[in-house]
Amino acid sequence: MYKWLFLLMITPMILSSCGYFNSGQLNNVGLLLEGTIHDETWGRGAYLGSLNIKEEQNVSALLRENIDTHREAEEAVQDFASQGVNLVFGHGENFGRMFEQMNEHHPDIQFVYFNGQIFDRNITSVNFDGYHMGFFSGMLAAEMTETNQIGVIAAYHHQDEVQGFYEGIQAVDSSINTVINSVNSWHDQQRAMMMFEQMLDHNIDVIYPAGDGFNVPVIRAAEQHDIYAVGYIHDQYDVAPETVLTSTVQEVEGLYSEIAQMYNEGTLPSGIMNISFDQDYIYLGEYGDAVPIHLAAHIDEIIEQYIETGRLPQ
Repeated sequence: MYKWLFLLMITPMILSSCGYFNSGQLNNVGLLLEGTIHDETWGRGAYLGSLNIKEEQNVSALLRENIDTHREAEEAVQDFASQGVNLVFGHGENFGRMFEQMNEHHPDIQFVYFNGQIFDRNITSVNFDGYHMGFFSGMLAAEMTETNQIGVIAAYHHQDEVQGFYEGIQAVDSSINTVINSVNSWHDQQRAMMMFEQMLDHNIDVIYPAGDGFNVPVIRAAEQHDIYAVGYIHDQYDVAPETVLTSTVQEVEGLYSEIAQMYNEGTLPSGIMNISFDQDYIYLGEYGDAVPIHLAAHIDEIIEQYIETGRLPQ
């Protein structure tokens, strides 16, 4: 049900100057990663998504990891093109600028990347609106804190989910102090862990590590210090069942399959696709063992009310 709702909702969000890039059926798919498939969250999700496409569409799926520069991206795309790839995913915001510099040289390739504002005839940006999943997880964190001190380690200060998390906390109890620090990187584990240690001095008892390259180490450290954590990108209940309260999930595997199917059918728009909170691609993960049943039911009820009315609690 929600998947079809999503497809209907994204249509008016496509910029009017853009049409549909239809070069025929999907041949092969290529994936560019800033990091690796071993990060346990963002990169691995993209890799699994590409494998889903390979199986579902009966095509080849090519992978290049640790792409940091335009030159590396261009060389990878050239190699992809020589192997019949006509759909390339760049799994991150930085690929938007890289694709903008090369898309005219590859008019038969559709480029797809995430969370940016750059688009063109054959460039699609898929933007996750993480505000609402952040809001609901913030409400849960506010209900679970005993010290009234909550920490957030963000990759970047502009993340929607971080803003939502803070405002969800405030909606429950405006007296709670939320310490927010930004790593300015998705992958700097050392800096993230340093920030976590500093936050312990503020007596935090809930931490939200909102960065796919450092969230797992922070969650494991939280477990060692006997404080709660909120997972990020994937459902991270299994990382520490008694520590993770819930997770703000972005289900990229299924979205990859959806995008490939749309491209194969000639219905993938070139422009900006905005994905909002629903029960397919953006949602809260499993509740942790420490979350009381009545509180989980309360959060679920608030989510259902939002889905029905579009209104958040004040």
